[in-house]
Amino acid sequence: MKDLVEYKEKIHSCSKCGLCQSVCPIYKITGNDCCVSRGHFIMLKGLIKGDLKMTKKMNRYLDLCLKCGACSKFCPSDIDIVEIIASAKAEYFKAHPAEKIISLIQRIFVSTLHIIPSVKSKSKKFDKKVLYFSGCKGGNITSLLNSCGIEVIEPKFNCCGIPFYARGDKETYEKYKNNFTKIIAKYNINEIVTTCASCEKTLKGYKIEGLKIKNIYEYLKENEIKLKLKKTQKVTFHKPCNIENFKDIKWILENTENLEFIEMKDFDSCCGLNGITKLSEYKIMSKLFKNKRNNIINSGAKIVLTSCLGCEAALSVYSLFKYKTFDLIDFLNKNTKKS
Repeated sequence: MKDLVEYKEKIHSCSKCGLCQSVCPIYKITGNDCCVSRGHFIMLKGLIKGDLKMTKKMNRYLDLCLKCGACSKFCPSDIDIVEIIASAKAEYFKAHPAEKIISLIQRIFVSTLHIIPSVKSKSKKFDKKVLYFSGCKGGNITSLLNSCGIEVIEPKFNCCGIPFYARGDKETYEKYKNNFTKIIAKYNINEIVTTCASCEKTLKGYKIEGLKIKNIYEYLKENEIKLKLKKTQKVTFHKPCNIENFKDIKWILENTENLEFIEMKDFDSCCGLNGITKLSEYKIMSKLFKNKRNNIINSGAKIVLTSCLGCEAALSVYSLFKYKTFDLIDFLNKNTKKS
């Protein structure tokens, strides 16, 4: 994570074209320019020049950003706003001691999440080996990858560090990154697979030379593993903002026997995960949640699948018992016919 001042030229390169307004979920609801990338850059430029201070009000606007990255994909200047906001949050983190207390609570919470024991690969010869980063939730992908001729090795990794990256806790984020680097150095393996979209993006952000970060769905598609459910089930899918290989996920959804996949409206729009913690912004966030919930319900599916622990939690929280939410791999493991 760079210091904010190192993004001075990037911030200056914003042409104020306003394309970010057309895709920002929060701007569509508020119409407030301070909630979109263009407005963020005006404030941050003032902060770097010393004309503005990192106040709670400025932090509020930074926090309203859902970190979905939609603006970056449409930016003609190719600016990564999420990365810059993380650096701006680091400035706020340094200036406000209360943030350190919140971060400490986060670390305690994260340390309690990964409680699912790993499952060792069955004793047989494999074509290759892969490291598995299970993230905070954990899970069992061993049987699926074994069927692809891949031996699964699951070291005791910690969190990828994304909650602290988003909060601006640069020191804690770097600790998790360094821990990851030390662990993989013990293995002569250049591929690592994960099941969480946020973990995948974070690990790729480490930019470790020679290490390939892939999602489990890439492996399944590469090996053309076609699954069959025990009974016919109708599902829809919410695409997490951080997923880059949706085409692989869609291949699995469309090629799993007895799985009736219905693509809901705006399946790739942000679920609003970051909004769940913003109780003070309920009026704004409730509109975002309502849109996503209605799209799921209108699909006619009673089951919504996703590939991110955060998205899974968010979709479950505001489901109002209208549908059930599952991680796609967990769903397949539970409902696939065993040969």
